[in-house]
Amino acid sequence: MRRLLLLCAAAAAAFAFAAPAYAGCGSSAYEYAGVQTRHAVHGVSAAITALSVPEVKDGHVAGWVGVASKNGQAWIQIGLSASPGYRTNEAYVEVAPPNRDPRYIIVRSAVPVGERHRFAVLEVAHRPGWWRAWLDGSPVSRPVLLTGSDGRWNAQVTAESYNDNSGACNLYAYSFGGVVLASAPGGIWRQLDAVSTFQDPGYRLVRRSRSEFVASSLAAPRTNA
Repeated sequence: MRRLLLLCAAAAAAFAFAAPAYAGCGSSAYEYAGVQTRHAVHGVSAAITALSVPEVKDGHVAGWVGVASKNGQAWIQIGLSASPGYRTNEAYVEVAPPNRDPRYIIVRSAVPVGERHRFAVLEVAHRPGWWRAWLDGSPVSRPVLLTGSDGRWNAQVTAESYNDNSGACNLYAYSFGGVVLASAPGGIWRQLDAVSTFQDPGYRLVRRSRSEFVASSLAAPRTNA
């Protein structure tokens, strides 16, 4: 259901930053604003808050953390998502093992604007290549084998808009705080470092500190329900 983000060359990122303020929003099926680590990790965690009522004309919007294969064909992610007509987000997990279709699972419905939750994906201790999703410190998925992931997959912390190639410009605002990375399976969390940042036309990333940022559409969505 979702294409996991692949960072392109630095020139592509530079083009995104240089794009006019609102030009091009909705011109691609998927559009992003967020960060990706420059090295492999064993887990990623962030507190995510929806700052506004989502305005989804087509497809969905989401704010999530996850890890992915280099070719973007396999991943695990967890976060908030909203579809057309939603005035709140739902918390979800999506898993795409290599050579298998993604599975999208709702783990909590109707997460209101301003409600903060901590999301994480973490490689299971003593089980290389097995991953699990966590919400507020509790597991919300079974361990899943992601072949080839141990010590090889980078992390993403990002917001996205998907419009099903309709040209719609979906609106959102997500806050990401306390972003940390796992340097070993099972934990050993450390500060976020060595990341590439990106923002597609019509969306922006505002970094408030090393571990905190806001990803949003340039056109402001509603601020309350």
